[in-house]
Formats: sequence, structure tokens, C-alpha cells
Amino acid sequence: MCEELIQVAVRLRPFNQREKDRHAKSIIGMDGKTISIMDPLLSRERKQFSFDYTYWSHDGFIQAPSAIFQGDDISSSYNSQRKLFDDFGRDLLKNAFSGT
Repeated sequence: MCEELIQVAVRLRPFNQREKDRHAKSIIGMDGKTISIMDPLLSRERKQFSFDYTYWSHDGFIQAPSAIFQGDDISSSYNSQRKLFDDFGRDLLKNAFSGT
């Protein structure tokens, strides 16, 4: 984790049941640290935003018997909770407990 005072992480979650029932379509794309959001009414217009961390968790996963979500295969782009914790959770907790 870098030594910046503020870092921004964005995680794209899976659709919830309500969104699935309504046959929602994702309007968000992710390329590295850049997220693009498409206006559903103007499908050619996209807004782009860059962040310190981006995590794709929208699809590409299975739920293991232990109730833990994991990538559905070796090439899956799914990012688990463990990945987020490894990337910045440890340092966040360490800094919180040390008061820095």
C-alpha cells in the first residue's frame, strides 16, 4: 500500500436479487484502474473515472460449500474479499490500531 493519506477503492458487486428479477444489465466497465459508466439512454456516451484500486466482483464466481465466493476458474477476473484485504486491509487495520 502506498503512503498516501487518502486512497479510493471501488468494488463492483454482483446484482442483488431485485436486480436479477428485473433483468438488469450492467452499465459499468472496468479496465485496470479506470471505470467507465455508460448512460443507458445514450449507449455511446461513457464517463470514465480513475481510482487507486478497482475490484471486479460482479460475475465470474461460484459460491463454495463454505459460503465463500471464489473465482469460477483460473482465468476469472473476480476479486475476492481476501484480495481486498491483502491489498489494503492489513495496512488499514495496522494504521487504525497505531493511531496513524
